[in-house]
Amino acid sequence: MARQTLDFLSALDKEVLLADGAKSTIWLEQGLSPASSMEQNLSNPENVIKLHLEYIEAGARIIETNTFRANRLQLARFGLADELENINFAGVKLVKEAIKRSGRRNIFIAGSVGPLGALVKPYGNITLAELGAIYQEQIKILYEAGVDVLIIESHPSLLEALEAVRAARTLDSRPIIAQMTFLEDGLSKFGDEPRRALEALAAADADVVGLNCAIGPHHMYNLIADFLRLTNLRISVQPNAGQPQLISGRQIYLTSPDYLQEYAKLFVEAGANIIGGCCGTTPEHIQAMAKVVNGQKPHHSIVQVSVQEQLDISKPQVKMRNVLQEKLGSTFVTTAEIDAPLGLNYRPHIEQVQNLINLGVDAIQITDNPKARVRMSSIAFAHLVQMETGIEVVLHFTCRDRNLLAIQSELMGAAALGIHWILALTGDPSSVGELPSATSVFDVNSAGLVRILHGLNQGVTLAGTDISIPANFRIGGSVNPAAPNLDIEIDKLKEKIDSGVDFAQTQPVFDLELLKRFADKTSNLNIPILVGLMPLRDIRHAEFLHHEVPGTKIPDWIRKRLSNTKSNQMLDESVSIANDLLAEIKKYFPGVHILINENTKIVESLLTNKKS
Repeated sequence: MARQTLDFLSALDKEVLLADGAKSTIWLEQGLSPASSMEQNLSNPENVIKLHLEYIEAGARIIETNTFRANRLQLARFGLADELENINFAGVKLVKEAIKRSGRRNIFIAGSVGPLGALVKPYGNITLAELGAIYQEQIKILYEAGVDVLIIESHPSLLEALEAVRAARTLDSRPIIAQMTFLEDGLSKFGDEPRRALEALAAADADVVGLNCAIGPHHMYNLIADFLRLTNLRISVQPNAGQPQLISGRQIYLTSPDYLQEYAKLFVEAGANIIGGCCGTTPEHIQAMAKVVNGQKPHHSIVQVSVQEQLDISKPQVKMRNVLQEKLGSTFVTTAEIDAPLGLNYRPHIEQVQNLINLGVDAIQITDNPKARVRMSSIAFAHLVQMETGIEVVLHFTCRDRNLLAIQSELMGAAALGIHWILALTGDPSSVGELPSATSVFDVNSAGLVRILHGLNQGVTLAGTDISIPANFRIGGSVNPAAPNLDIEIDKLKEKIDSGVDFAQTQPVFDLELLKRFADKTSNLNIPILVGLMPLRDIRHAEFLHHEVPGTKIPDWIRKRLSNTKSNQMLDESVSIANDLLAEIKKYFPGVHILINENTKIVESLLTNKKS
């Protein structure tokens, strides 16, 4: 007797549904390749059924088929194009068998459809018509095999996600879940903004829209929480188990089930309709989440928001104050980091800089398209900051976007604009950003960039060409106090000093013992070191950094203090912790580098205390 398709939307409107977790990352741990993880639908079905059963027994109500990469383009890459129909049919059949063995009747089969892994014209060679046809081919098989709902997931491009939804709607009226991936800064790899993207997918007749993959629960909650409270759309969330760490050549996800459980509860309270897991999550994670998800009723709290008008963009000019030049190495200095604007309206950023100046900051550090996200030219913005506020800027300069010709050309331009403080960095690869197909140049790394800067200070290019007037750069290099082998890290810094580095700068430091050890090992170096300080907003921020950011550990004393603090006292406690860290930094080092990000109020309070 054929299984009857269940009424998915009726169930979804009555209760929050728990979806399953990862499959591919679990099978990768078993030694399977992406190709064999799909092919095992045919060659090793019991292994697939076993994992489905584990998720059902953990409490998942939505079980996805093992068909994420089972479209013609992806299968062709693995030599499996001829098995397209068999793999997809088997994917549905194996979920049905797992449900049968479990003895449960309220489990929904979700046909998993992932991105094609090809760029659409003009970025690639595939047309929209070809895209739609490839999607239809796979989706038709899933429908015929008997899925209850279709889940279009992990799409980094709204254009492709919309085409997948349209392809499905031409075939059947069954419910559609459409999920996209977004990066930590709030946009997809192709620059799509979450609210606009989700509303567009709903307008294309997706029944549920949401986010999955790419980021952990902390960032996903920050991206979607406000929208959840503003919308009547059905929303799904399936975060990764944090960010993986590279251990013995393998990517390992270390985020605990309890941590996922905490965020599952927050997602329920914010109004999510479907909650599940993506890369790195396991049946243990889903079992923990089931305790706070299953049996909950969906709810939304709709509020109205206003839109601020654009601010005036007048351009006053002021006289430069060379405070950093005068103080660094003799008096404790404070610098603060901000990003260049995402668009052309830089006025809010100038106002932020002016506020920081009023609070006593000695210099502003400006990043260079961090996380490979397109922003206003960091050199242009640095010039605007110096021209309009008079404060010195430390320009972060990376090797990712420029070949050797452009590196030297832009550095000479920066010198001509009066930008003299340069932090030499290698930079994040383009693959992590909004244009993953963009070329990462990396003609040199940070050490090579230091040599180029030193040469320009001597009045010559890398090829020995005379530039007539020597540049006057103060060159900075990065150093990581939390490096696995600190002695090797210090040796690298010594090499940078020999190449011409004038000052160094660290990542954020939270561990006081680590700070003291780093101070001891660098005390004989004859350059000033600015230590990174990242104020923590609350316990969730601390737990996110501790569990999800590789190489970052928040000491127990900090996490305990934050966890024991009431919400109405959190700002004061966060400032107190930052002050304690700052006091220790002042004992051993001549300056601090404060990372602002979303911590504006904490930084303002910290600087107010410092000033007083």
